[in-house]
Amino acid sequence: MTNNTWKYSLDNIDNEKGFTQWVRLLKSIKSTNLHALILEYDQVEKKREQNEKYSYIEELPFNLQFEEKQIVNYEDNQVKTILDIHVSPLKRKLAYTFVNRLLIGFELLGGQIYTGHEGDYYTELRLPYVSWKVTLLETKVRGDTVGAMQPVYRKKYSGTLQLELFNLENKKKLIYTDKLESLLNQLELIFLDLRKEYLPIRDKKREERRKSEAEQELIRVRHATEKLAEEQEKLKAQIDKNRNILKEEIFDHIEYLEKIKKVERYLHTLQSIPCDDEESKKILQDYVEKVQSLYNLNKFTNIIELWNSKFD
Repeated sequence: MTNNTWKYSLDNIDNEKGFTQWVRLLKSIKSTNLHALILEYDQVEKKREQNEKYSYIEELPFNLQFEEKQIVNYEDNQVKTILDIHVSPLKRKLAYTFVNRLLIGFELLGGQIYTGHEGDYYTELRLPYVSWKVTLLETKVRGDTVGAMQPVYRKKYSGTLQLELFNLENKKKLIYTDKLESLLNQLELIFLDLRKEYLPIRDKKREERRKSEAEQELIRVRHATEKLAEEQEKLKAQIDKNRNILKEEIFDHIEYLEKIKKVERYLHTLQSIPCDDEESKKILQDYVEKVQSLYNLNKFTNIIELWNSKFD
């Protein structure tokens, strides 16, 4: 069975029964292929232990340190971000087996794993909405200093492994030890506890995001409404302006029409005057035609048609 077969969609984590059945499959993960972070940690730890054999080099004069390091094939420790594991060499294999299943299982769930920055060693398990800092350590007890040149507060490894999971969202810490049962056998409980912590935080964050999106939508609608209101005010002002202009033009038309009517009445009066003299009659007729060319209904009709064309 490949790792891809074990993948579990985080979208289905609400299904407790299905999730529990999936977690039980993680016990099939073998330690023959360790996680890359564990291999890196093991390499750093072994190099550190090897260098401890030659710790006397640091006490030598500086000009002799380089020569001595070449003789014993000493390599300076590299500053790397490694897993937050603190166990004795005797417990290292068991720790690797457990952490391997924990890390691979977490990644199969869709999570990501981070290991601090530079010399700040920490292991962080990240899921959407929530992260945990994880530490695996072997507890220590006060050592026996009888007959030994050691300080009375010297402590030694107890052989008890302890897993600490610190929730970065609610600041709560989950602690598991192998005093009564191995951590490997508690893997199902650990993942179920992570699920219990994840679900309410996820739901809370989703609700906060939904409210935030709703608030942003209200703000967007309010801005759009305000902009529309501004445009309506501008349009209303323009309509009022146009209406006033039209009123003025209509008044001008009425005034012009009244003038035409007065002129026509005046011309009608002139034409009704008896005139026996042909020359006088012709002069009067020319005058009437001249005035009619300046003020007549046909000209007014053309003005109205031109005015109406602005609204077509």
